[in-house]
Amino acid sequence: MNYRIVKLSALSGVRATIYSVVLEEDEATQATLYDRFIMENISEYKEEVKNIAMTLRAIGNRAGANDNFFKEWEGKPGDGVCALYDDPEKNLRLYCIRFGRTVLIVGGGGPKAKHMQALQESEKLTDENNYMRTISKEIAARIREKEITWSEDQMELEGDFNFYEHE
Repeated sequence: MNYRIVKLSALSGVRATIYSVVLEEDEATQATLYDRFIMENISEYKEEVKNIAMTLRAIGNRAGANDNFFKEWEGKPGDGVCALYDDPEKNLRLYCIRFGRTVLIVGGGGPKAKHMQALQESEKLTDENNYMRTISKEIAARIREKEITWSEDQMELEGDFNFYEHE
C-alpha cells in the first residue's frame, strides 16, 4: 500500500493534531481517507457525519483525544486503532489511530448496522480497519527507527510521512 500522511489543519488545534492518509491512487485529487469517508456517507448519514466532524474539531481545539470519544481495541493490542462515532446508538464508525491524547490519525469507515456483532461482518469496515492496522504498524516501525519523532511540544509527529513500496 502506497500512501502519505497529511496534517488536517482545519481540525487540528491547541489540544491535538489530527492527520489523515492520502492513498497513492488519490494523489491527483489529494482526497484523504477522511474525505472519502465524508463523501461516501454524507447523503445517508448527514447528521452523524456533521457530529463526527464537530467531535474532531473539539478533539483538536478543546478536549484532546480523550478515551471517552473512542471505542478502543479495534485493532491488535498496542496498535492504537480505535473507532470514533457520533453516539453508541448510531451506525457510523470512523477508524483512527491514537497516539496519546495529542495525535490522532483518522482514516475511513462506514456504517455498522446494529445487527452486526463484529466489523468482520462488513467487507467495507474490515478493509478500512485493515488500512489503519497496516498504517499503525508502519508508523510504529518508523518511530522505532527514529524516522518519525515527536515535536518538542509533543503535539505533532515529525519526519518522513511518505510510505511507498518502491522506495
